[in-house]
Amino acid sequence: MAMVCPRFVIPSRWTVARDCVDLYRFEKENLKSLLNKSSQRICLTTDTWTSIQKINYMCLTAHFIDTNWKLQKRIINFCPITSHKGETISLAIENCLRDRGMLLSIILEER
Repeated sequence: MAMVCPRFVIPSRWTVARDCVDLYRFEKENLKSLLNKSSQRICLTTDTWTSIQKINYMCLTAHFIDTNWKLQKRIINFCPITSHKGETISLAIENCLRDRGMLLSIILEER
């Protein structure tokens, strides 16, 4: 970067980490307010998989119709889980929704 733009100052790793956390918190609050004010019903989908390192992950996505009648899709959680069982997935969903101040009922069917 010194050759391309000598005035460019590379931020420290602490600055980058702080900025990432600040951006995460900002976007989390934006999503929370968007879901609270623009949608009556939210449909949740989960996707789970196991990485090469044998770590289980879950992604929780919210689908809803906004005030302009446009379908919206937002990832509201991405986390490691201990197994792919329904009970483990439901606890991860419950923790995520509790963290975001969302209240709803969930029915999971294990196949």
